[in-house]
Amino acid sequence: MADSGNKTQITPISTSSYETALCVIPPQYLCHNVEKLRSLYDKGYGKWPPHINIMYPFVAPDSLGQAKERIQAAMSELECSPMHICLDRADYFTHRTNNTILLRDSRGFSEHPLSTIRSAILKALAQPLSPCNFHLTIGQSEDTTESSREFLLSKAKLLPRLDFPIYSLAILVRERGDGTANSINRMRLWSTIELPASEAGPTMSEYWLSSALEENDTSSREAVHDSDQDTTPLSPSFSRAVQPGSTYRFDREHGRWIVHDATLEYSKASAVLNVSSYNVLVDSEHPPSRDRDPLLVNTILCREALADVLILQEVSDNFLTYLLANVEIREHYQFVTHGPPEQSDIGPLPSLRNVVVLSRWPFSWELVPFQRRHKGAVVAHFLSNGEDPGFVVAGVHLTCGLTDGSVTAKKVQVNNLKNFLARKYPECPWIVAGDFNLTTSSYTIDTALKNKYIGYETARTLSSIETTISEVGLVDTWSLAHLEATDDTPSTDLEDIYEGEAGATFNPMSNVLAAATSGTSHNRPQRYDRILVRAQEGFSTRKFTQFGLPQYQDGMQVVPSDHAGIRASLELFVQKSSLTSNGNEMLNQTSISYKRAQESLSDPSVDLGSILSEHGMSPAPEEVLCRREAFALIKRVITGTPEDQSSVISDIPLVFVTVGSYALGVWTSNSDIDCLCIGSVSSKTFFKLARQRIMKSDQSGIRLLRKVEANSGTMLELSVNGINMDLQYCPAGRVVERWANIDQLDATDPVFSLPILSLRKLKPYRDISYIQRTLPSMPTFRLAYRAIKLWAVQHGLYSSRFGYLGGIHITLMLSCVCKRLVHDRGSVTAADLIQTFFHHYARFDWQKDMAFDALFHKKKPRYQRSAREPMVVLGFHAPNANVAHTSTSPGLRTLIKEFKRADEQLSRMDSTWEEFFGMTTGTADSPGLMSEFQSSHDSYVKIDIQYWGRTLAKGKGLVSWVEARCLLLVVDIHKTFPHLDVRIWPARFTNTESSESYYYGCYLIGLSKTSESSSLVNKEERVSAKASLQKVLDRFSDQLHSDQKHYDATTSWIGVSLTKPEDNSHMVLDTREWGDYLPDVDSDSEEEEEEEDFDDEALEPAAAIRRPQTRPTPSSTPVSTSKLRPASDVLNRLRWDPNLDPSEYIIGYEDRFLGAKETSLEKWKTEQTDEEFIPQHRILYFKRRGEEGGEIVWERSTRIDKIFGSGVNAES
Repeated sequence: MADSGNKTQITPISTSSYETALCVIPPQYLCHNVEKLRSLYDKGYGKWPPHINIMYPFVAPDSLGQAKERIQAAMSELECSPMHICLDRADYFTHRTNNTILLRDSRGFSEHPLSTIRSAILKALAQPLSPCNFHLTIGQSEDTTESSREFLLSKAKLLPRLDFPIYSLAILVRERGDGTANSINRMRLWSTIELPASEAGPTMSEYWLSSALEENDTSSREAVHDSDQDTTPLSPSFSRAVQPGSTYRFDREHGRWIVHDATLEYSKASAVLNVSSYNVLVDSEHPPSRDRDPLLVNTILCREALADVLILQEVSDNFLTYLLANVEIREHYQFVTHGPPEQSDIGPLPSLRNVVVLSRWPFSWELVPFQRRHKGAVVAHFLSNGEDPGFVVAGVHLTCGLTDGSVTAKKVQVNNLKNFLARKYPECPWIVAGDFNLTTSSYTIDTALKNKYIGYETARTLSSIETTISEVGLVDTWSLAHLEATDDTPSTDLEDIYEGEAGATFNPMSNVLAAATSGTSHNRPQRYDRILVRAQEGFSTRKFTQFGLPQYQDGMQVVPSDHAGIRASLELFVQKSSLTSNGNEMLNQTSISYKRAQESLSDPSVDLGSILSEHGMSPAPEEVLCRREAFALIKRVITGTPEDQSSVISDIPLVFVTVGSYALGVWTSNSDIDCLCIGSVSSKTFFKLARQRIMKSDQSGIRLLRKVEANSGTMLELSVNGINMDLQYCPAGRVVERWANIDQLDATDPVFSLPILSLRKLKPYRDISYIQRTLPSMPTFRLAYRAIKLWAVQHGLYSSRFGYLGGIHITLMLSCVCKRLVHDRGSVTAADLIQTFFHHYARFDWQKDMAFDALFHKKKPRYQRSAREPMVVLGFHAPNANVAHTSTSPGLRTLIKEFKRADEQLSRMDSTWEEFFGMTTGTADSPGLMSEFQSSHDSYVKIDIQYWGRTLAKGKGLVSWVEARCLLLVVDIHKTFPHLDVRIWPARFTNTESSESYYYGCYLIGLSKTSESSSLVNKEERVSAKASLQKVLDRFSDQLHSDQKHYDATTSWIGVSLTKPEDNSHMVLDTREWGDYLPDVDSDSEEEEEEEDFDDEALEPAAAIRRPQTRPTPSSTPVSTSKLRPASDVLNRLRWDPNLDPSEYIIGYEDRFLGAKETSLEKWKTEQTDEEFIPQHRILYFKRRGEEGGEIVWERSTRIDKIFGSGVNAES
């Protein structure tokens, strides 16, 4: 029997196993902030709970029972008061590749309460005593650099102090995974060891495991994952669970931010909701840059930025503390997702770059983490009064960069957010705002493809992200505001931007911070920041603004951030019944069906621009430069500005601008430049001044070709450095005075109270300016425009003079489709736009409806179409006019037929642009399609022209005169045979055998039977129909021959005949150039600027149709050099002179279709809105009533004036 005084020998238990651990686990309710950091920075998150190791490694698993008994016995023998742990100091360990950031007790080992426990345990296990650095791990730095270490250490220092009692010790055992890809090794709670002298603590649970399981379940519910994750080791579950957040509000009584329970109070939403988004830029990890903080706060508080809800991106701990300390910020934004990190009871933000939401109203919110670390969406739910579900605001900051992996990550993130919102808030309106980091510049994308930084699949993915956004019903508020010209964003040079660069919020070309952070040599503007809205009939966009733009102080650029801030003003809770009152009447009544282009047409690898260039539809860079120089030259000469003094103000204030295709940037090599000059002098004075300055100019490149007196006024045709230009003038002095902000003026502003002629002259500029300001993507529009124009030219449909499409037709029709698609669906590609254009107008009811922009015309335009207008296309500003006034019923039938044909061709699965446009010819003309026209009709009407005169000017005038009357014959044939397919090819033909002694050309009108006209099977009916047709042709021929002003039988011949297809097979297009000729001598007849009565239908000089005149042969009285009083003066004198009886006089005038006609003076209408209104410039003569034709008292052609004694009578 052993001596009882001898000590019992204790068998040692080895403590070298890494399969077990003995530790202290803090209470779960204290670990919220710690777990947020651990989920992002600790590789042990999800495997280990937050813990303080007492012994690790510990005993082998099969020795745990014995070890527990010894330790429990040792603990019962301890005589100590209840222990408390106080982790009040952040520290770190240094390793070879990184640093471990931790929390520990500021007391030393000897004073640490756990040191007594550790010593007792080691003694119980018969192990030697050893010191231990008790700590709780927060995470690992990315590397060994000081900035990486100090960044994470600074966050650990912001954690609230962990002070808690120790109730028990936890024994953890490692659970090995099953070896599958998703399996992990994790520590499970095996048992606990209760400590003496402690109260009964809460039951310990494996909460770190249940959290991980929940997160994995959340991850599995999301249908998409990011295949290109960060290379830094991640935690197994990586905090994918949706995490509820605490909303903070400022407590004025205690001067602190406190947690607010949003469920106790409804949001006090007003009728208008302003939402702002701003990326404030974190430009350094550590130490944090603080020099921009005051500028950022001032920007957030500026008038343009203040909002009801503010979403900030890239918010750091330091900046949020600085921001929330501002009194004005606390007064305006009373609620916030995250409190100031430096407040002792709040804790740090989780990441370096964080999304923070500030609001005037209370809300509840959740964090929806994405697959990538540090990325997630803050989803705030705002309640509304009553049973309304309220609305949701989601703040995002997607992965940056243009690489295959980053674009895939963005797609995943957008889909995950979409799935969450659709699942939890299906009935609520959504607002998704923030920095989307979606590359929008087509130049940047094309360059990345060319340099193989990304693949074509990535380009398709970028496009699919936009499609996903559209399909879920989210629309871009910038686009909506831009469509209605209610966006207040910096203007850009439309010539220098690429598709996707309009409305840019990240512009390295103008922002020094953006240039420094762009990280690429192709520093193009990008529209990264967006505010998207899914209205659910709850929102209506009112205005969009940008703030935080670069400014200059003392010659230095001052800018708060590399991004511009954006703000959208939304009208809240618009009910269906109130849509009409809010100006959406026409949007509800009209619609455009979107039709997506086939993949073979819209694939990123398909370069539509190159195909159009091969067809001559895109000018070369040299041509662009030449036209810029030519325009600058004529502008300098006309305005009288010296070349070296461009800033000198002219003695006569003039504004010189372009309109038409050149202003829109859709011109081609054979396009003229349409110029408009606006000034305060009269038209007569201006054109005299312009002629003088051109003649006196030492610039040999400027030639004055001729002066045109058209229905719309006077115009000069010029040649500048070989480039043709048309110069028109608008007398409007008040417009010149307010030119600087003319585009911002309301249409009802008194400055536009101008004579009708001035308004008509100004209308092209105002309409084009509005189009430029409201098109969502000018490059997309230009590409689609050129494609449609090429198609129209190839198919013989591009000529407004012949009743088909002109440039203004395509512009207005295409802009309507483009803007409406973007309004309804979001972004749109050029291929989709072209496809939808043909699909829409092929099915458009032209007989009942008018084509106009429903976003501009809030109500149906007040336009009374006449029976002679089968097609109506309206512009924007007053006066309302139909640009398709030359359209005809057979021309419209042809257009619809070709629209349907194009739509069907593009709708084929294997359709390609090369097939659609045919083989490349270098020009827009397609001989194949022209040949098809020459052989596809049953018969043809041929209008032959021969000219053997010596004067080119007369030859050109003859051809132009006949061409202008061809449409009359088309209309007459259609009236006689309404069921016949009548089509004129809008070009002049000639035979292959040229003659040097005379000129020959002809126009062809194709005639074909339709299903309705095929009933003429009887021989007698066919003979009768042919006779009727011949009668129409003879009547047209007689009208041409009887016009002695334009037709001279001694130098020309015109014939009209019916031919067979084979008779015209040898015909080719006439490419003859008639050359330029000297300007006409100034006429001293009634001046155009004195006329205020013009034909509403005659807007385009080139499209004006002059009708044949059958007036009586004028007398041989020589033309006088004395000025003839205008017809308006004679009309007023005959009406109001008490000594004259209006009933005794007759007015002779020129009818547009029937030639010379007469009516009584009493029936003559001067009110333009009257259906019988005829412009006064069509008055030919006034005469007295009489049995023998009456006495002529005033005649324009002979310059007789017996009323005032002007003209011939002034010299007698």
